[in-house]
Amino acid sequence: MKRFSALLLATAAAMALWAQPAKGQTPSGPNPDKPEWQTIEAFRIGQIPSHALVVPYPANDFKAISEMEYDHSPYYMSLNGKWKFQWTKNPAKRPQGFYEPSYDVSAWNDINVPGNWERQGYGTAVYTNTTYEFDSKWAGFKKNWPEVPTETNEVGSYRRSFTIPSDWQGRRVVLCFEGVISFYYAWVNGHYLGTNMGSKTAAEWDITEYLQPGENTLAIEVYRWSSGAYFECQDFWRLSGIERDVYLYSTPTTYISDFTVTSPLDKKTYTIGQLGMEIDVEGLQPKSGMKVSYTLVDAEGKTVATGSADAKSRLHFNRGLSGVAPWSAEQPNLYTLAINLDDASGRTLETVGCNVGFKTSEVKDGVFMVNGVPVKIKGVNRHAHSQLGRTVPRETALKDIELLKRHNLNTVRNCHYPQDRYWYYLCDKYGIYLIDEANNESHGYGYDSESLAKQPEWTPVVVDRVQRMWEKSKNNPSVTFYSLGNECGNGIVFEEAYKWLKNREHNRPVQYERALYDWNSDIFAEMYISVEGVRNYADNPRMTRPYILCEYAHGMGNSVGGLKDYWDLFEAYPKLGGGCIWDWVDQGFLEKDSLGNDYWAYGGDYGPAIVPSDNSFLLNGLIRADRTPHPSLLEVKKVYQYIKCRLVNPQSLRVEVKNWMDFTNLSDYELTWKVVTPSGKVLKEGKRTVDCKPHHTAVFSLGLYDTTDEPEAYLDLSWAPKKASAMIPAGMEMAYDQFVLPGTPVQQNFTASKLSRKGNTFSCGNLRFEVSAKTGEITTLERNGQPLTASPIALSLYRPLTENDASWGAMGHDWKASGLDSAYTAARSIALDGNTVVVSADVLAPGKKIGTAEMRYRADREGTLAIDCRFVPDTAAVKTLPRVGLAFRVPDADAPTVTYWGRGPVETYIDRNAAGRIGVYTVRPADDFHIYNKPSTAGNHTDVRSASLDGSLLKVTSTGPFQFSAYPYADDVIDRAKHTNEVKPDGLITVHVDAAQTGVGTATCGPDVDYAYRLYAVPYQFTFYLQTRK
Repeated sequence: MKRFSALLLATAAAMALWAQPAKGQTPSGPNPDKPEWQTIEAFRIGQIPSHALVVPYPANDFKAISEMEYDHSPYYMSLNGKWKFQWTKNPAKRPQGFYEPSYDVSAWNDINVPGNWERQGYGTAVYTNTTYEFDSKWAGFKKNWPEVPTETNEVGSYRRSFTIPSDWQGRRVVLCFEGVISFYYAWVNGHYLGTNMGSKTAAEWDITEYLQPGENTLAIEVYRWSSGAYFECQDFWRLSGIERDVYLYSTPTTYISDFTVTSPLDKKTYTIGQLGMEIDVEGLQPKSGMKVSYTLVDAEGKTVATGSADAKSRLHFNRGLSGVAPWSAEQPNLYTLAINLDDASGRTLETVGCNVGFKTSEVKDGVFMVNGVPVKIKGVNRHAHSQLGRTVPRETALKDIELLKRHNLNTVRNCHYPQDRYWYYLCDKYGIYLIDEANNESHGYGYDSESLAKQPEWTPVVVDRVQRMWEKSKNNPSVTFYSLGNECGNGIVFEEAYKWLKNREHNRPVQYERALYDWNSDIFAEMYISVEGVRNYADNPRMTRPYILCEYAHGMGNSVGGLKDYWDLFEAYPKLGGGCIWDWVDQGFLEKDSLGNDYWAYGGDYGPAIVPSDNSFLLNGLIRADRTPHPSLLEVKKVYQYIKCRLVNPQSLRVEVKNWMDFTNLSDYELTWKVVTPSGKVLKEGKRTVDCKPHHTAVFSLGLYDTTDEPEAYLDLSWAPKKASAMIPAGMEMAYDQFVLPGTPVQQNFTASKLSRKGNTFSCGNLRFEVSAKTGEITTLERNGQPLTASPIALSLYRPLTENDASWGAMGHDWKASGLDSAYTAARSIALDGNTVVVSADVLAPGKKIGTAEMRYRADREGTLAIDCRFVPDTAAVKTLPRVGLAFRVPDADAPTVTYWGRGPVETYIDRNAAGRIGVYTVRPADDFHIYNKPSTAGNHTDVRSASLDGSLLKVTSTGPFQFSAYPYADDVIDRAKHTNEVKPDGLITVHVDAAQTGVGTATCGPDVDYAYRLYAVPYQFTFYLQTRK
């Protein structure tokens, strides 16, 4: 009872503040002993209650409504741009009374709004993941909710002036801040308006009574931290200031204050649109004769529904519409709704509106469905990030949409807060399912008894944030389900939030990641579970909710290994609904070093060493911050593709195709196919259309093809849309499959010839090589006196660590502890046995022996050197290995390009090679090596048949497929590098030819490399042929 009473008292106090009128010139809060930013209750003072976008459009301007051009309205005024700004290190030093118009700010600096102040030269950008940055020695504070630091709490004082247009006279004027972090007070012409501390949703004040003719003064005082920061402990840069749009809008004195549109399909046939509206009108006078009307038009501007009624404080319209075109991410059909407020004479006083999509998203029989069809979430998490901080320019957001659509992603989780309004518009228009998430994360207090989810005092704050999210996006068809927040633990606070949202939202599921097995989530939204863990859920009949991984396949650096394994499961079980990769965009900032070289900065790169940091853990994107894709994005496109083929019969080229699209017949796509040899000879090709309904399979035959005298051929199947859509041009490949067809087997043509020996130098014909007496490695390889290598040909057991390799508890630590990064061979004996040089060696690391190796060197008179190697690791010293193979370096001039026959052109690894197509590729080594933000191994290619260094004409083959990479950097330089500018060419090309290499996995947050893709401490034996030519 005591717990329940506390909850009621907290809620009542908070709501009283929310309703408080904005009066008085001195900020005052519920607790006179503390400023408002140190309290829970003052999360919003004096504001207008949250609502849908109600900026008036020109009367019945359907085009403006459909394109969400409210910012072009005559009743809209942007306050973005240059503001006067004063930054202070703590509240005591802030300029007192600066909000008064008489206060002179002419000497203050200018700052750009929107834009975080740390990105404009003030304060320090801090990155922490799961902890509060102010809970640190740097801030001089220990977490103690609701209090935050005082002595180190930076304050930004913003001021600007504006003039109200003459045609706004006699109208109501509203001030809106779309997003300011963390807390602020606001004034107009010295009149105190109130406060806000929810940083990712709009705060509005009616400022009509405070305006004056001519120039008006607007001021806000922003605090870096407030009690609200305890629920903004997300995995992102901790930044401050005005980060979203600021504007004014004007309405008549009688106005539409809110409207809620519902537009599901009927749940029987999913063909009837159920249009519903709830419209609120304020300022209505008795017997006014005013009317409220609506008109709904389709994409061609044809009217499909109208209605009107006498105006009252709340109106409802409901209507069934048969034959509507449903909205989905695949087919984002939109209608445009205009709502008018008309006076007694029929003159339109105000028009508001929005786009409408008819869509039902629901959980049915344990399966997530859209419009009655099971849908797989092919998703990604997206933080708002750009070079400006968390201010994302519109053109950048549009680029995100283009990349998402072109890479087969259908869902974005708005992690971990509501996004800018324009983002929702883009997702409505172009077709992206959104998981809209409330701005709630208290990770720094964990999930146990201290969790803020279990403290009832926070209930009003969390419910308010959920409500503000819902009010903002309730009319957006792209919003497909809601999320209460992220990583707060679970308890009474989120139980109340769930109940509030379910009471208000009846057409979308609600998820909460930390609910897990508890009742307050419609979806089991787990994160970072292994493939085996997903399988266990799927096989458990007691688990009846849809299973959607809210985060998985952590994309930090060279990562996203094992993605196909997840999707093999997702596609096999109906209740497995897919997931959202972590994450979309790196949160790096492009900076320059002292020499003017670009590099991507991350946590710890700003401020003194005492600044808390989780370093590069925020660089997890499929794309860089400048929207340049990482190689893993192509793997995502391949695994997420909606058209998947299986070769049933190689002789007749009989193919089975599965159409994984949810609402589109495969006949909308054209198949381009060919049978091609490694040399590029096309044996057969064609185009065709396949009729196959969504979620169905079809079988077709492409017929017999001519055999080839080459070792193999490839059946390449490429699918592209016949007609262009907004983001995908006609003919753009959206799915492909490749199958290897048998050819004429070619045996390795090698017969060892007699070797001449002089000391440890051996020759055969024009080929000469020298074996080190110390290491047993080939230190010199020459053809006709011309050196072919610039370093020893060495046993290679290590790779420059990926972020996954080096993460907590991952294998990279064992590799370093085993000494694999400094391993070398020590020859015990070198003997000429017939035509073979036999080297027996120990494999050593500093202070220990980690294995043995035997190398056998043979040569023929055609100029081929064969290297046979057997490596036996000491299982007491080595448990796993990053790679097993050979490495050497050659001069740049010997490899201006390399040509390999294997999987490309994108880099591939054993657990991330679906995107690679077997073919012959010629590349520049520098272009084939992707320098990750924190550099690591890169540029690898799997299933390689041969690789040539085109300058020296040195060609490498093996007895079977191998792995290959070549790049103009030294491995030790890459391994030491912390930033991209530290990796520089040194005049040599590093060449790796591997018999095997460990996959990349996702161990920075999630499963390490799956056991099937690891190299264990067992004996390895391999042969490479180094063919030289005159």
